[in-house]
Amino acid sequence: MTAEPFAAKKWSQEAQPPLRAAIAGGGNSCHELLTLLEKAQFHAPVIKILGVFDQDPDAPGLQYAKQKNLFTTTNIEELLGLENLDLIIELSESATLKDKIWRKLPTGVSLIDSKGVSLLRNILRTQTSTGPLPDQIHPQVNKDEEHTQVILDSLPYRIMVVGLDMKVHRVNKTFLREYGHSYEDVLGKPCYEVRYGLDRPCSEFGRECSLIDHLEIIKKKGLVSTYQEYKDKNGETRFDVITIAPIFNEDGEVVQILEASRDDTERIRLQREAQKSNTFFEKVIQSTVDGIVVVDTKGNVLIFNEGMEHLTGYSAREIIDRGHLSSFYDIEVAKENMRKMRSDEYGPPGKLNPTSMTITTKDGEEVPVTLSASIITIDGKEIGSVGVFTDMREVLKMRKELEDANIQLIQSQKIASIGRMAAGVAHEINNPLSAILLYAELLKENLKSNAQHAKDIQEIIDQTLRCKKIVSELLEFSRKSAGKASSFSLEDLINKCLGLLINKEYFQDIQVIKNIEPEMPNILGEMSQLQQVFTNLFINAADAMEGKGKLEIGARYDRSRSMFIIKVSDTGPGIPKEHWDKVFDVFFTTKPVGKGTGLGLSVSQNIVKIHGGNLSFTCPPEGGTVFKVELPLKPFAESSGQDFIIGEEPVFIGLDER
Repeated sequence: MTAEPFAAKKWSQEAQPPLRAAIAGGGNSCHELLTLLEKAQFHAPVIKILGVFDQDPDAPGLQYAKQKNLFTTTNIEELLGLENLDLIIELSESATLKDKIWRKLPTGVSLIDSKGVSLLRNILRTQTSTGPLPDQIHPQVNKDEEHTQVILDSLPYRIMVVGLDMKVHRVNKTFLREYGHSYEDVLGKPCYEVRYGLDRPCSEFGRECSLIDHLEIIKKKGLVSTYQEYKDKNGETRFDVITIAPIFNEDGEVVQILEASRDDTERIRLQREAQKSNTFFEKVIQSTVDGIVVVDTKGNVLIFNEGMEHLTGYSAREIIDRGHLSSFYDIEVAKENMRKMRSDEYGPPGKLNPTSMTITTKDGEEVPVTLSASIITIDGKEIGSVGVFTDMREVLKMRKELEDANIQLIQSQKIASIGRMAAGVAHEINNPLSAILLYAELLKENLKSNAQHAKDIQEIIDQTLRCKKIVSELLEFSRKSAGKASSFSLEDLINKCLGLLINKEYFQDIQVIKNIEPEMPNILGEMSQLQQVFTNLFINAADAMEGKGKLEIGARYDRSRSMFIIKVSDTGPGIPKEHWDKVFDVFFTTKPVGKGTGLGLSVSQNIVKIHGGNLSFTCPPEGGTVFKVELPLKPFAESSGQDFIIGEEPVFIGLDER
C-alpha cells in the first residue's frame, strides 16, 4: 500500500527539509519510536517515516504503522526500494538482517542501528515535555541541560559535539573514559587533536573529516552513518561506527555537529574473517569437479556450483533466480531421498550414502549420477540440504569397456580352443580327403565314357574339395607364424584382387567403380594376407548383390594419422540390424547352407588387427553395406621392433572353385 509519510510535528515554519527514514524491525521498539516521533516537537529537521518492515505481519510496531496509514511490508527489499529514502533505522537486533541491509543498502542511504537509535530516542524523550513558562525559562534550561548530560553519559556511544570552528563543545563520560581524557583536556580543543592526537585537521592527513566532508550532506539528509578505519597510537588498525547529526538554531542553521561513535573493530574483524572463510569455502565449492547444490526446505536452490553448471547445462543464475530443484531433479526421487535421510535404516540419520540416480539436463538428456547428500540443521532445526552429484558417464563407459574386454577375452579363449581343435581336425581329415580325391580322379578317368557316372564322380570331387577348403580355413584361423612383411602399392594390391575375380561369372553384371587416391605411399605388410582380406570383402559384396549391382572401392591416405583408409561399398540389401553384433563372430554367416563357412570376416578382422588396423562396417539408411579397412603406414609390430606375426599361408576365403 502507498500512503502519505508519517511525520513528527513541526515546531518551526522555517525548518529544513525533512529526513526521510524507514524502520527495519516492527517490534515494540518501533512502536515506541513512532509514538515519540508523533509527540516530539523539532525546530528542524522533521523526520518523516516512509515505511516499516518486519517479517512478522502481526508485530506491534507494524500494526501501529498500518493504523497510521504508513507503508508496511514483510519484504526488506521492498523497504530498501522506497523512493527518496535517506536513512534506515535498524531496530530488529538481528545480525543477519543487519548484514543483509548493509549489502543491499542503496547508494546515498545511511544506516543507524538500535544502539544509535537509543540516543535518538532519549533526545526525543527530552523534547516531548511541555515547554516551560516564561518566568521559569532559565532554571528550566539549566535543568534540561543537566538532564541531557545525564542521558548522554548513560549511553554506550562516545558522544562529541563540535562547533563549526572544529572546537569540542561537549562530550559524554563514555568518550572521556575510552580516550582517557578529562573535561579540561577536551572542551574547547580541536576535535582532530582530541580524537586522533593530530596537530592539523584530518583532511590534511588524507583522513575523512566529519565536518568538512559531510556538512553539506547532513544539512540535506540530517543523519549520516559511516565506518571509519584508522591507526591507533600503537599502530593497530581500528574501525569506528560513526553517526553524524546536525544541531540547528532557531533559524534552521547548522551551528554544531553531534558525532556518536563506537569502536566496532572486533565485529569488523570477525566479519572480515567470516568473509575470508566464506570466500575460501565458495572457491572450494566452485572449483570442485562434482556438482554441488544447496537448497532450502522448500527446494529453492541457494548454491549451484560450476560443476553442476557443466553437468546440467543450466547457469547458476538461471536456477537460483527462476529455477527450482525440480528443474533437474525428479521431485518424487528427492522426496524419497529425504525420507531415507530422516530414517536410520539407510545409514547415519541426516546422511544419504552414495546412491545411483539420474538428473535431467537443460536439453532434456538423462545423465547417470551418484548422489551423496546431508540435511543441514541449525539448533536442531532443518533449514535445508546439500547434495553432491558425481557424473557417472565416464565411469559407466569404462565399466562397459571392461565388460566388453572380458567378453572378448572369453571369446578369444573359445577361439583358441577352436583353433587347437581345428589344427587337429585338419591334420586328421586332410589325409583321407586327399585319398578320396585321388581315387575319385582315377574313377573319373576310367568312367569318362559314361557321362552320367562322370558327372557323379565330379560332384564327389567338388564336395571333397569343399571339405578341404573348410579344413584349410580352420587351419588358417588357428595357425600364426612369422610372416615376411614387404613394402608394396595398395593400388596394385586392390587391382590384383579384382583381377582374380572380374572375369568370374558372378561378376559379369556388377559395375566396379574405383576411386583411389594417386601417389599414395607404399604400405608395409604381408601382401598375401591383405590380398585375402580384400578378396573376401569383394566376394561378400558380390554375394550380397546376387551378382547384380555396383561395387565401389575407395582408397586414400590420411597423412595426419599416417593411416590408409579403404572403403568397400555395395548396393545390396544391407546387413539386418539384429546381426550387426555377430558379423565378426566365428562361424556366423547369413549365406545359405553350403555357400559360406562363417570364417571369412573373422579371419579378415584378425589379419587387419595383426597389421595394427581396424575393420568395421556401416549400413546406410538408403541400403547397402560399407566396409571400412584402416591400415597404418607401418604395422604396430614392425614399428615397435616386435616379430610380425601373421598366418602362414594365403587362403582366399569364400573364393568358389568353379
